[in-house]
Amino acid sequence: MFAAELGLPLRFIELMPLSRTEVLTEENFLPVGEVMRRLREKDYLIPQSNRREGHGPAKYYWLERTGALVGFVGALTNVDFCESCNKIRLTSDGKLRPCLGDHLETDMKPALRPEINDAGLSVLFLKTLKQKPAEHSFHTNYQPRRVMTAIGG
Repeated sequence: MFAAELGLPLRFIELMPLSRTEVLTEENFLPVGEVMRRLREKDYLIPQSNRREGHGPAKYYWLERTGALVGFVGALTNVDFCESCNKIRLTSDGKLRPCLGDHLETDMKPALRPEINDAGLSVLFLKTLKQKPAEHSFHTNYQPRRVMTAIGG
């Protein structure tokens, strides 16, 4: 396995409704539980509960036979997904977005132009972090306003 040979973690990420809404259908949705089931047919998954590669919401396992470290990001099927999410994104147009599954964005440009205002950046950043929702809105008919390539990631 390529990732195991290079000592790299391999992450499986469920398709999320972050582009056109018609993209996410039952036909093209592969839950991480199904990926885990398929891997278990060929190898033994050893939970790595203390492992936090990149300090994100992935749950990691060692594949005993191959020695690969695999992570699973199940934003739609893992009910505890948001509890471990610590991600925040800066969009290419200067907006800070604390959750992919929520439309909240804070415009950071006022603290960056015409010159960088460190105190202003800090205030905007902390304000946005405090507004990070406890859960994403993917389960409540979330309709994306931006495609993932416009958000970053």
